[in-house]
Amino acid sequence: MMTRKNTVLVGWLTVLVLALGRLTAGAQVRLNLATLSPEGSIWMQAMSDAKKEIEEATGGAVKVRIYPGGIMGSEKDVLFKIRTGQLHGGGFMGYAIGIICPDAAALMYPLALRDYAEADAALEAMRGFLEEHSRKNGYEALGWTEVGFSYAYGMKPFTNLEELRATKVWGLDAPMLIELFKAGQIASIPANVTDVLPALQTGALETVFGPPTAAVAVQWHTRVRYMHDMRLTYSVGGVFLSSAGWNMIPAQYRPVVKEAFDKHCRLLTPKVRKSDSEAVEFMLKDGVKPLVETPESRADFQRVAAQSLDQVKGKVFSAEAWDLLQSAVQSLRAP
Repeated sequence: MMTRKNTVLVGWLTVLVLALGRLTAGAQVRLNLATLSPEGSIWMQAMSDAKKEIEEATGGAVKVRIYPGGIMGSEKDVLFKIRTGQLHGGGFMGYAIGIICPDAAALMYPLALRDYAEADAALEAMRGFLEEHSRKNGYEALGWTEVGFSYAYGMKPFTNLEELRATKVWGLDAPMLIELFKAGQIASIPANVTDVLPALQTGALETVFGPPTAAVAVQWHTRVRYMHDMRLTYSVGGVFLSSAGWNMIPAQYRPVVKEAFDKHCRLLTPKVRKSDSEAVEFMLKDGVKPLVETPESRADFQRVAAQSLDQVKGKVFSAEAWDLLQSAVQSLRAP
């Protein structure tokens, strides 16, 4: 027979259990991510699609907030805010990739990859290796995607190294590019990306580099007259969470988060390629003249790339990363 005291105790326990149940059911994790990609871009759309999928699949238990368009500053600023806990991760395409996963630079070495087939094969072969090394550096790689091949654009025509050396070449503060220019005896003029267009307008720069979509977006095509069709470098980007951010996610939802971002990063790659193709077509219609790669000019540039490789391998990226890349692409190349 239940006494009044027992009845009160049972009543309180029931209230406590129900309250705890509601608290657990209503608990949420919110992941704060930042990107330089502007609202409305294909990059931002991919991240937004992943966010929606995650929130629906977890019933709102995992929320994702994305700060677009550089609201949180440069990629360097975003990494600082991740370290201080203000952010948990981001979608990166430049500086941050080299900090989070230096071995990804092997994919981006000049002339390492010739076409999309090689790029796809190399990234797939290296994916697990790059994710493991990102994890060692305190980040979970949620998805990798393409930034694109970079080409050279100029005010003057250039079909070989000698003609390139005779122009005013833009130089980025990047170890691989510095070593390449040194090996090729190419004098370069440093400038921030935002200063390139004014420098082209004044003639302070005559030759610049970048993916076609970016070249159109920053209006370089309005100043340059030529585009060389040699694919100089390949670039990758991705979405990453800090280990702290990853560990915030309940274990049962981690696969959901990773699969959603991986899926939409993979879906983004063909969109990037389509955008680059359309950008090239737009530039050519706008009067930019194509310069065609010849076997001689490629051999010239490959010789320089081979000379600078020893100064980069083992410093910027590991020999193991380079060997993985080479193993992936050699099977696609004719003997």
